[in-house]
Amino acid sequence: MNVAEALAAGTLLGDGAMGTLAQATGARAEGAVSELVLLAPELVGALHRRYLDAGAELIQTHTYGASRLRLARHGLARRVHEINVDAARLAREARDDTARPAFVAGSISPATSPRLAGPVEPSAVRAAIREQAAALAEGGVDLLVCETFAHAEELAEAVLAVREATDLPVIAQATFVEEDGGPVTTLGETPEEVARVVGALGPVALGTNCTLGPQGLLTVVRRLVAAVPDGIAVTALPNAGLPHVVSDRSVRFASDAAHFGRYAARYVAAGARLVGGCCGTTPAHVAAAAAELSRGPVVDEPVAAPLPLPAGRKASLLSRDDSNDAFLPPTARAEGPGRGAVARWLDAPRRTPLLVAEVTAPGADDLDVHVARGRAALAAGAAALWAGRERTRRRRTTTAGVAAGLHEVLDADVACTVTSWNSSRMALQADLLGLDALGLHTIVTETGNPPVHADRAVRDGVWEVDAVGLVGLAASLAAGVDTDGLRLAPAPFRVGVRVTPGTDDLEREMHRVRLKVEAGAEFLVTRPVYELDRLRRVLGGIGTKVPVLLSLAPLSGYAEAEHLAHEVPDVVLPDHVLARVRAAGEDPAPGLDLAADLAAEALAEGLVEGIVVRRPGPPALLGEAVTRLGRVLTAAGVGGRS
Repeated sequence: MNVAEALAAGTLLGDGAMGTLAQATGARAEGAVSELVLLAPELVGALHRRYLDAGAELIQTHTYGASRLRLARHGLARRVHEINVDAARLAREARDDTARPAFVAGSISPATSPRLAGPVEPSAVRAAIREQAAALAEGGVDLLVCETFAHAEELAEAVLAVREATDLPVIAQATFVEEDGGPVTTLGETPEEVARVVGALGPVALGTNCTLGPQGLLTVVRRLVAAVPDGIAVTALPNAGLPHVVSDRSVRFASDAAHFGRYAARYVAAGARLVGGCCGTTPAHVAAAAAELSRGPVVDEPVAAPLPLPAGRKASLLSRDDSNDAFLPPTARAEGPGRGAVARWLDAPRRTPLLVAEVTAPGADDLDVHVARGRAALAAGAAALWAGRERTRRRRTTTAGVAAGLHEVLDADVACTVTSWNSSRMALQADLLGLDALGLHTIVTETGNPPVHADRAVRDGVWEVDAVGLVGLAASLAAGVDTDGLRLAPAPFRVGVRVTPGTDDLEREMHRVRLKVEAGAEFLVTRPVYELDRLRRVLGGIGTKVPVLLSLAPLSGYAEAEHLAHEVPDVVLPDHVLARVRAAGEDPAPGLDLAADLAAEALAEGLVEGIVVRRPGPPALLGEAVTRLGRVLTAAGVGGRS
């Protein structure tokens, strides 16, 4: 039986990640990860066997990025043939050692990488893919998989190039990111557009891998199943969850094998015929998927669609246009409470809790929308607004630009997130001086994490300073001293820093918070929390008293709760919270109730001295959350505005 017949007859279970699993063993390749085929062939073969033992029925060669253009960066261009032939042989030998049939697929990535300097001739790209495909075919693979392509046309060109080199079946896989309310490629192409462009070429299967975690990929699978031409199977290979850069600049993934297994079964119920894993997945994930699939079909229940944002038109950053008032209730059209709220809160001899609303949220990059959300929050009682930072590779107005627009249009204090990721010390100093010139003096500093998309490594970029260094830089400018020790007019920054109670390493978090406070941080802002025990431990262990703002992001329903609990690092959702939200399905009311309960408990204990409200969606939803949590402050005997 060939792979086309197997896919037509039923479901195939694929393997998981090779690179991250190899790294977990301590193996490192100085250049391309595929070089492990030459440096540690026994290890690569052993990893294949582990996936086969876990139940994989299709394994992929360890050849992602093993084309001439990508290997040339590491001085390995002349070893393209050797790497690919040997990789195919290692996978075949592992398969042949098992007592059951399995397919060997040759992995082919995009021939170019974001790290390649300058454009590459299309003819060179096509030649590189042909060369790799021919070598894999010579090595004895059963089929070829073009995976993790971020452009439909690029994926189509790869399929055509493979067919010029071999008659083996081809699987084509695009990668999507969740942006603007739905899954799209880097160029903004929908699953339906990818299905139309690539499906016209008739690959044996067309699907998606990488970037998204198990839950996010389900929407893509459903849409592909509805859009691919008849006779083409659909594939689904998600990441384990959201990647996160940790202290040593290595990458870990939120990883829950049981959660992964449940979603593998849901992909099959939705119509997928090949399921497996991508970055961060392990044999444990594959085994969990095998166990779930052995139980038989499941019901494909829809995941709630994201709340739509109003489709406002693009505005100038300094526009005072009120066209988005149509989205707001009449009470949302009031003037703001004035600027300087955070400074007054910090300087007050007897501090009253502060109510802050995070205005920026995933969705349309439109200042009108941000302004409308800001107005709704201010009318509901917020004392200040916050322009946060989205983790995205799509084009976006800078956080500083959004904050400046809000500061100009609305009569309110606007805090701005500043990250040290991908910037030098001198560039950060210039950014801070720019904020000073615009009158934006409340900042929340973060080291930051690069956005995730396909094979763009999350370790890329510049980290000349981290959040501690950034705090020190801002504090120095506030004291009137630049990075070279020269005197200048003081920039009166009020500096806050993030604290992450959900981290796996609470001792390190306490140490980092102490360093940030010593560097000049004046207040802490938590990541969104859903329980208080870990926050109590962190605040009790830092050994210094600093005002804390508690970030609350009311759960929109069970789909969001499940995603946060199983796919997002540094988030802790207790079992009782999951159970309560699960019972309510996609009703947002329990999420808002839980947030209010947490706020009341934290304020009553004196753990925090204010609240930051985060709620994506239309302005009225943010206003509702601000109103509800503002009542908690009032019930505690305080007012929202400082």
